[in-house]
Amino acid sequence: MTMELENFEKLEEKIRQAVELIDKLRHENQEVTSSFRKLEDRVGSFEKSGKNLSLEAERLRSELSRKERDFIEKKEEVKRRLQKLLDKLVPLDSQ
Repeated sequence: MTMELENFEKLEEKIRQAVELIDKLRHENQEVTSSFRKLEDRVGSFEKSGKNLSLEAERLRSELSRKERDFIEKKEEVKRRLQKLLDKLVPLDSQ
């Protein structure tokens, strides 16, 4: 009967160790799951930020393009006005 008791105690110890291991693994699993969710949230935030930055970059490119066109138009207008003034001065110079 002593042998059976020893076997039972060994079995009981193995079961206790298995339960402890299961509890430890559950805790680690919860930590990993929590970390994974946090990383997913961060990735989502980065993706959203990236999309917002892309939209902002596109808006700025459009604005720059519009300003370049405005600058060219104003530059041409200044050239035309200067040419008109020069054209008026040339006859005065020949007098």
